[in-house]
Amino acid sequence: MNTFHVQRAIKHYSRLLIVVIASAVLGGCGAATVKDEASLLAAIPAVKLERAAALESQGQAADAAALYLNLAAKTSPPAQTQLQLKAARASLAAGQLDAAQQVLNTLAAQKLPAAQQALRQLTQAELALLNDRPQEAIALLKRTAVKALSPALQRQRLGILAAAQRQAHLPLAAARTLDVLEQSIDDRPARLLTQASLVATLNLLDTATLRAVQRKSSARLRGWTEIALLTRQAGADAATLHRSYRAWQQTHPRHGALPGLARAYTALWSGGYQAGEQVTVMLPRSGRFAAAAKAIKAGIVAAHLADAPEQRPVLTFIDGSQEDRLVAIHARAIADGVDYVLGPLQKEAVAELTRGGRVPVPTLALNEATAPTQRADNLFQFALSPENEAAEVANHAYAQGWRRAVVLFPNDAWGERLALAFQQRWQALGGALSGKASYPPDTPTAAPFKQLLSDGRAEMVFLVATAETVRQLYPPLHQMQPKLAVLSTSHVYTGNFDSVRDGLLDGLYFVDIPWMLAEDSAQPLARRQLTSGADPLARLYAMGIDAYRLAPRVPTLATNPGGYYPGQTGGLAVDQVGRIQRQLVVGRFTSAGVVELALGALD
Repeated sequence: MNTFHVQRAIKHYSRLLIVVIASAVLGGCGAATVKDEASLLAAIPAVKLERAAALESQGQAADAAALYLNLAAKTSPPAQTQLQLKAARASLAAGQLDAAQQVLNTLAAQKLPAAQQALRQLTQAELALLNDRPQEAIALLKRTAVKALSPALQRQRLGILAAAQRQAHLPLAAARTLDVLEQSIDDRPARLLTQASLVATLNLLDTATLRAVQRKSSARLRGWTEIALLTRQAGADAATLHRSYRAWQQTHPRHGALPGLARAYTALWSGGYQAGEQVTVMLPRSGRFAAAAKAIKAGIVAAHLADAPEQRPVLTFIDGSQEDRLVAIHARAIADGVDYVLGPLQKEAVAELTRGGRVPVPTLALNEATAPTQRADNLFQFALSPENEAAEVANHAYAQGWRRAVVLFPNDAWGERLALAFQQRWQALGGALSGKASYPPDTPTAAPFKQLLSDGRAEMVFLVATAETVRQLYPPLHQMQPKLAVLSTSHVYTGNFDSVRDGLLDGLYFVDIPWMLAEDSAQPLARRQLTSGADPLARLYAMGIDAYRLAPRVPTLATNPGGYYPGQTGGLAVDQVGRIQRQLVVGRFTSAGVVELALGALD
């Protein structure tokens, strides 16, 4: 699989574009829809509705939801129902997912008018996706009466559907959805963003599959696949891509691809900042996070130096070692006129920022709050969590068609967290767990696993292990059941293949970030250019690269539910509560080394 496709991207636009996309995709309901809601809520005091709307616009969505519910309690359907739906959506915007679900539950048994039923299903689908149930979201969105939604909500539905299809590892379906979405957008920059996401989504497929799609598809989709193939053929050569794309456009004048699409892709190779912008980076220089912070900083600096001098923002690194001062440091940076903030790294500091409700400038926290469903406007949470990797194993396995799994994990806190994360995602997808067994991490043995395999019903194994323990566990497991697929997380791969010790892992699958598996070491930001050997913190360099490049883009991605950014740490998107969602790639050990597999190529 050509791994360069994970290094292409969506062009960064100015803050003006963020406003344009927000109005084009999420706001501005049609006049008829506004009139309908106005007539439904005609008896509600206008001053209170205006107050609720103002609270939402000021980033106080939770307070707006409470006000809507208070108003709903004093009236009856259909006005009451409309207010409840507005409360549910405000709760969702505030990151209060349980509160949104509770409101929707009160409406579940009611027979609603078509427009309200469609809005309820749309909101329920958004909640399903936020709770890592993409298949449920897809089913809800496909049942939704599209014509009952306003044009803006129709576009939002398509964006959410594309995101759910991507999360369910259905990139071709997601590309088809984005094709429909981009045709419904009038604003040219917003269309370009969607087109870039579409081609990036197609690039999740391997070349052979892309060529098969090219041969069998309609003219529009065939054109998109041809553009995706052009990006692969050009590699890292921007000039070659621009020339080949111009030539392609001359022979396809009726296709909807915009002239700026090739440049939008190559724009990912820069940070995407505007001249003179300032970025403050809050990273600890001492304490238990200092080593991780040093690796992240190295990635940020490398990405910064890779930019042309005229495109580099001013970087200011601030010591974030004292957790109790981080919120004050953040406020001081904003007072000094900074445009973006990267950090903090500590979970509790991220949580404290979320409790503030809103931050004045885009802030990309380099961790997730302990309660990740909390939401603060303009605050985005980016983490490389082991639990995310375990959930991604479930996603890939389910997309492969397997439905019965067993889990083997170390009986320590780390092993239990990963086993639980896999189990929750696996069962949410609809998979069945045949059983679990644990082993002592100090003396790993596959013996507890024999009973789990005795009935022969399992189709795959989720093995939680490190690079050391997997060498003791995988060979006997493979010997017990040679045809049984075994999947693990990135913790089994050091980044430095040892033919003697790792050759025993032939056939073992694992999820990882694209940067670790990319073969093109000539790229200036390739792993082999920044690290050497088996660096245990290597993946944090990639996090630094993505953090630097994401910061100016997250507000735009957040206003576009279908937006997609192929990063070094995975396929990245921003969900409705400001979390950066990652899709990982799959590697496989062979006797000769580690190879990256095309999507769906597990066997």
